[in-house]
Amino acid sequence: MRGFVLPFLLVVGLLSSPAAALESVAPRVALHDETTGSLLVAKDEELPFAPANFAKLVTAAVVFEALKTGEVTDATLYPISEHAWRTGGAPARVTTMFAAVKSFVPVGDLLRGLVVDYANDAAIALAEGLSGSEAAFTARMNAYAARIGLKNSRFANPTGYPDPHAQTTLADMLALAGHVRTTYPDRYALYSQPEFLWNKINQTNKTRFVKELQGVDGMMLAFDEAAGFGALLAAGRGDRRITLVASGYASLAERDKDLKALIEGAFSEYGRFEVYPPGAEVGRVKVFGGNAPDVAVVAADGAPVNLTLPTADRSQFRLAVIYDGPVPAPIRRGMPIARLEVRIGDRLYQSVPLEAAADVELGEIQDRALDGFSEMFAGWWYRTIGSISIEDIVNLGALRGRHQG
Repeated sequence: MRGFVLPFLLVVGLLSSPAAALESVAPRVALHDETTGSLLVAKDEELPFAPANFAKLVTAAVVFEALKTGEVTDATLYPISEHAWRTGGAPARVTTMFAAVKSFVPVGDLLRGLVVDYANDAAIALAEGLSGSEAAFTARMNAYAARIGLKNSRFANPTGYPDPHAQTTLADMLALAGHVRTTYPDRYALYSQPEFLWNKINQTNKTRFVKELQGVDGMMLAFDEAAGFGALLAAGRGDRRITLVASGYASLAERDKDLKALIEGAFSEYGRFEVYPPGAEVGRVKVFGGNAPDVAVVAADGAPVNLTLPTADRSQFRLAVIYDGPVPAPIRRGMPIARLEVRIGDRLYQSVPLEAAADVELGEIQDRALDGFSEMFAGWWYRTIGSISIEDIVNLGALRGRHQG
């Protein structure tokens, strides 16, 4: 990998007094700003743990897909088998929608039971109805998870009941949450439904933060004896959206206090800033064998570069253009050839794809020969990843940025 120092940056206006970064007591936590792609907080987001109720998010996604493709409809009736009743219903003393054994329930109602009430009998009935058995449905869950890019997850049943072979990661859950919201926006609305009436029982949304915390519209709370208390919450305020996923809390009180502080802090202590306007040159990338020595790079499709940054101290943030290079000619305008990396310490905070801003044709034979000679002796210099801090750019008198809210 090679890098090139950014020539300039549009930076947030004024720096104020330093403020502590968002902190969490959770052993595993990831807080992602969906609007910009910035990862505000990250701790062991790739570390596997037992999924517990998070498995129900995949169960629901599989059903959403079946409804979207027409495999089933909301009115399709599925039976409540004795297995579903005994394993996921009242006799099991677990979260249930109290569906009667040997009754037939519409898919739409089972889905509400699953999403709103975390009902285990609904999860099993949907699995048996769609695939014939929990085992067959579980195979479908894992195939679906792999297809949408969940890298380190394996599910053992549709309910999330404990199993030594089941695991997931916070990074995978972030990806799943984004996938569900963008792929099934009409179904995603179920996660914010405050309650529903079934079998003459009013069942409230188990994701109680939907009612208790401004902007939260889902998705799931979880508990496992080994993994502790966890949660995946999505929230929006104004034109910003965040997703928070955490696991490993020792108690409900600890979890609830921490989640509220993280969500409030994400909206009150961070803002979205346009650091490069549409079409602005972000950096220059060395070209090999071309009729020009380098080429400017811009954000993909000429879009602005937006970052979610603290509204106070940003001294630890550094930015660099990273690429494999020199990039061989010919290069066509719009070709993806680099990325802008934003880091805080050693952690990748945000990555923005960059593309060539112009065509670069093949150079003359002597130019290519000279490039080859230069690369032989100077190539290692280009492999140094240059970077610059936001503070440095401000001190150098860079162009002013614009706070977007």
